[in-house]
Amino acid sequence: MATKRENTWSLNSFLDSLILELDRAQDTLAVKGVNRRLTYTVENLALELQLFPEFDGGEIRFATARPGETGAAKISFNLGSITDRQIKEVTNEPLTADDVAITDVEGLDDEVKSTLRKMGVTSAKDIERMQRKNIDLGKVSENKVDYTKLASVINRAKRRVNAPTVASAILSMNDEGSHVLAIEGRNLAMASAMGDFPIAFLNDQPVPVLSASNRELRLSVTPDQVGGRRNELRVLLDPFAVMTMELRA
Repeated sequence: MATKRENTWSLNSFLDSLILELDRAQDTLAVKGVNRRLTYTVENLALELQLFPEFDGGEIRFATARPGETGAAKISFNLGSITDRQIKEVTNEPLTADDVAITDVEGLDDEVKSTLRKMGVTSAKDIERMQRKNIDLGKVSENKVDYTKLASVINRAKRRVNAPTVASAILSMNDEGSHVLAIEGRNLAMASAMGDFPIAFLNDQPVPVLSASNRELRLSVTPDQVGGRRNELRVLLDPFAVMTMELRA
């Protein structure tokens, strides 16, 4: 009876690790390509593994052959070339100052970070892009990722990096004769991908949000809501952040 080997691994985990390393190399080339044209390519890379397969009835696992061992099976991989043009076409833009890398987010355990990385998710903007496309992260990660918790943790991290600021508040009238309160600033709609945010209250009365972007919030108000000389505006940017300001006529 064959002895069960230690330190075995699955083909799936090996491919995940290999793809992760290739993604890192691709990201590095994408950053380098911003300042310098890539003048070389890796034509072909061949990898051959000497393995002993084990099948337990539910999963195939492999043990790497040691020096001098015979009778091992062979698995070969051939990696093709990629040009600088292909890198630009298939690689996300390098991480910008207003984004947050998944690896830097506190409150996420290592398993969640590793799972996200294997799915190609490396930043907060990747999470928002998947949410806009209505991708269920729980299903594609075999329930290893709770999107509700993930979104909250990401938003807290983004607030630390990019705190919201207000530059001005202007009340005007649009073509339909309705009053519009425009709040201008920075990082005013960090949780807009969550759907329900931002939420605004003027003098404790809810006011509709006409549009929201990181640079401007446009709110629909009525004349009686802004009748006093001093008005308090509260804006819930996400479940954990509330921005309060006093508006004077």
